[in-house]
Amino acid sequence: MHTTYLWHMHQPIYWPDESVWTPGRYETAFETITLGHSQNDEFSIFNSDDRVADYQWYPKDALQMVLDLPEAGAQVSFAGALIENLNSLGQAGWNGGRYAADWWSHYRTARGWLNAAGDPRLDPVLAGFHHAIGPLLPEAALRMELACGRAIWDDAWGGGAQSAGFFPAEMCFSERMIPALADAGVVWAIVPDLHLARACEGYPWAANLDNTDAPNPADQVNPAQANWTSHTISRGVTLKVPYPFGFTPHRAAYVDPSTGASRSLVVVPAADAMGWEEGYGLFGTGGVDALAPANEPLRPMLVLFAHDGDNAWSGGYSYYHESVTQFTHAAAAAGHTPTTIATYLRHHPVPAGDIVHVEDGGWVNADGDFGSPQFINWNWPLVDAAGQFDIPGGWAEDERNWAVLIAAQNRVETAAAHFAVDPAKVVSPNPGANAAERAWHFLLAGYESGYMYYGASLDMEIKATLACNRAVALADPVIASLGDASPPTVWLPQRLPWNPGGQGGGSLWGYPGGQGTTMPRDFHVWTFAHDASGLARIELMVREDQDGRNDPATIVNETYAGGAGVGAWSALPMNRRVMPTGEPWPMAEIDFTVLPSRIADQYWVELTGYSEILLDYYVEAEDSLGHVTRSPVQHVWVGAGDGGAGEDPVVRTLPAPPQAGQTAHVWYEPAGRPLASAAAVLMHWGIDGWTNVHDTAMAWDDTATAWRADIAVLGNALVLDCAFTDGAGLWDNNGGTDWHLSVTGGQSEESPFSMDGQPDTGAVLEDCGGVRLWYAWEEPWLYVATDAVTSQAGRDAFLLLGAGGAATRGAPWAKAGQVLTWDAFLAGEGSNAWCGWFNAAQVTPPTGRVEQARGAVLEGAIHLGDLYAGARPMELVVALGVYGSADGAALVEQCPEGNGDGNLGAAEYLAVWVPVGAEEAVPAVDPVRVTAVPNPFNPSTVLKLSGAGDGPVSVVVYDTAGRSVRRLTGAAQSGACDIVWDGRDERGEDGDQRDLLPADGDRGDSLGPARS
Repeated sequence: MHTTYLWHMHQPIYWPDESVWTPGRYETAFETITLGHSQNDEFSIFNSDDRVADYQWYPKDALQMVLDLPEAGAQVSFAGALIENLNSLGQAGWNGGRYAADWWSHYRTARGWLNAAGDPRLDPVLAGFHHAIGPLLPEAALRMELACGRAIWDDAWGGGAQSAGFFPAEMCFSERMIPALADAGVVWAIVPDLHLARACEGYPWAANLDNTDAPNPADQVNPAQANWTSHTISRGVTLKVPYPFGFTPHRAAYVDPSTGASRSLVVVPAADAMGWEEGYGLFGTGGVDALAPANEPLRPMLVLFAHDGDNAWSGGYSYYHESVTQFTHAAAAAGHTPTTIATYLRHHPVPAGDIVHVEDGGWVNADGDFGSPQFINWNWPLVDAAGQFDIPGGWAEDERNWAVLIAAQNRVETAAAHFAVDPAKVVSPNPGANAAERAWHFLLAGYESGYMYYGASLDMEIKATLACNRAVALADPVIASLGDASPPTVWLPQRLPWNPGGQGGGSLWGYPGGQGTTMPRDFHVWTFAHDASGLARIELMVREDQDGRNDPATIVNETYAGGAGVGAWSALPMNRRVMPTGEPWPMAEIDFTVLPSRIADQYWVELTGYSEILLDYYVEAEDSLGHVTRSPVQHVWVGAGDGGAGEDPVVRTLPAPPQAGQTAHVWYEPAGRPLASAAAVLMHWGIDGWTNVHDTAMAWDDTATAWRADIAVLGNALVLDCAFTDGAGLWDNNGGTDWHLSVTGGQSEESPFSMDGQPDTGAVLEDCGGVRLWYAWEEPWLYVATDAVTSQAGRDAFLLLGAGGAATRGAPWAKAGQVLTWDAFLAGEGSNAWCGWFNAAQVTPPTGRVEQARGAVLEGAIHLGDLYAGARPMELVVALGVYGSADGAALVEQCPEGNGDGNLGAAEYLAVWVPVGAEEAVPAVDPVRVTAVPNPFNPSTVLKLSGAGDGPVSVVVYDTAGRSVRRLTGAAQSGACDIVWDGRDERGEDGDQRDLLPADGDRGDSLGPARS
């Protein structure tokens, strides 16, 4: 057998904002350490004795000890960002010269040592410049990452032929990367052995051993294998790899879905289990020896130890000066051949026809990920405030980062289409770089995987935004000047669960044991999409495979065109959701001190009704200019498991499906579920991504042997969201996915306002000198905004919304003074970038539909139909109050301007709506006439409409102050309609005088009902 090493080195750009010292590019390590911009302790990171040696001479020392072995050597990978950081420290003589200006000199020396085959003893393989998770990148971003990696390679490693190898960040690989890798000159790529194994028929998955989801059968196209390892490591996972298959290099291919053309490269499996152990202590040859009886001399197994070379034990003196030489010589003494990958492939080339499938995924080393095919450590699905999965309406910091990146990606690609882009100038954008090269420079830094790996710790959550905001600021003026000739950018579509109708395991589902958690057959597909000119259409395209297997001998499942064996595509319109720019609810661990200038919208759809079938799917998006983009074709096998959605469903409704605007009878069957023994059950439910949330007590139905609740489904509902609880902390949430039932007959009421941190176009401006207030009303949404969060930085700002009147209460958040009683308010916190809506009881978020964002302005929109579920108030007023950040702080700014008494009184509010009150002030728009017979009247009158078109008619009644008090409806025939009015307003009260106006906007009569 053969053995070799890969030592991975990396440190990111810790502050990807514009450099203070060198404007036009981001900061590197020396500047960030000196200026202290980042919350990371970069001084200690780069001052570690082991890292100083790792990045300069330890690998050479290790190889110098094995020069007596003819082929022995190793591979090393440096992300471009680390090279830049070390250059900055070395050139500055930082910290007494800890890094030499030629820090790379020992690496070049070791690269110059050649083994018996004439290959370098040390091979610095290509790596993505900013350590991005390649399978999740837009293709253009991946290509630029690789091009920049090539551009900086010579700077570190000297001239001559560059390496033909590639090491992906976190070993995360997908066959979708193959065309970009091949075009970048990559001949072979390192992949985890686990994802060759999981793609084999009959992979022995067990939830308590794998600690991640089972492989989806759509991926299991490699032949069944006879011999399997079972290797438990301290990481908390047992790896099962077939041998010799899983330790032998093969080829993997990717079929272009548009053309059907295939590209391939060699995939070299890394020994995940042995690599973990070899990196954490002295390692003997026993694991290798155990596989040797199955070795095939013509194509021997290659055991590749791939791990970090600058962390834990494998970054220390003992590893490089003791472990490497001891194992390498012991292996040679046992008859094995220490070598390099290039030399192995020179002697044992992979046959062109040896094509295998590599499942998506990374190494098992990432905390909580364990090689998830969805890369969950950088891609945790959307969750609600309680941490339960909620694809239509949830949030997660990683997903939010992807939305920010996708928007910036589209802007940069759109601008770059007007320029020639030189990767060398993307790496070093000064001097002479064009706007596109500078935009790419910042954007790529935002893809750093570490920003997502560490989640909400320190200031990680803003670093991608810093990079993207700089990129967008460079790209947008180009687009405004030169236009948009580029298609939309669509992120790789995601799905949950990974195995609909199959089994789930690992951290997503609470680490179940045995055969894991049975997943529902219904599943969500979602993505983020953005276009500089706006999207006109986005659809999920789905087709059914006819025999249930993606046959590797054909390409019909891989192409848009398809062919014999697959059906026609069905187009499913995707639901749009405006992704929040900030926190969707208060999160103590998040501190968004910077908000994105652009963010992509989320698009999702739930697929229901499939069972025991293989589906192909992709997303197609078209912008307003007719440019179309299509995502790669993906595959999913939908199993027969119920997971709460089988033939005898846990949740059922009457009518089925529920009808918008009607009562729905909902039954929940607890048998075999978490609430099987519950004495009482509440139905926790909402609509359209968990808005209008309610908890409804259920009653036991003996006939149905189920709990029953009768609920009123709102007329605008498209999806009924629900889960169940005993009210004491025990939940049945469908394995974390909740239930999302389609509703028929609903009318979507999406907000027309853009939440981008900028004042909405067309909003009315009230300028009060020190602060400004904007508002707009587009039925049924009200929009408000203020610049107080920037003009009054460090202070708390409140946009207070209410029904007018004279009643007052204490100011919100225990501030000083009195304000009018509010029905809702939008708040922006001064000490950080948090913002959110509150209801009358100061609970956030309120149950209705709201949106908010924070950037140059604090802005928000609220659905008035949700806020006022019954009658609307006669008048709606708003005021801005700005207070100090402490409890009890006084009012310091307001809009409209006030009397300076520290309170917000009735005269210090702005009327958002005061409808037309006098007939002579109403412009004639339509020739519709309304008269009242009799007039005056008591107790009722007939409103006679003439000149109306046939069909539904509505009349709005106002009082003499111009306040809307009643809306009446009828149906016109032959242009006429009679509507009876009892003289009362929406609350049942009568009055003295009303004006009426057809909803079309013509002229009306004044009516004088006498008091009853």
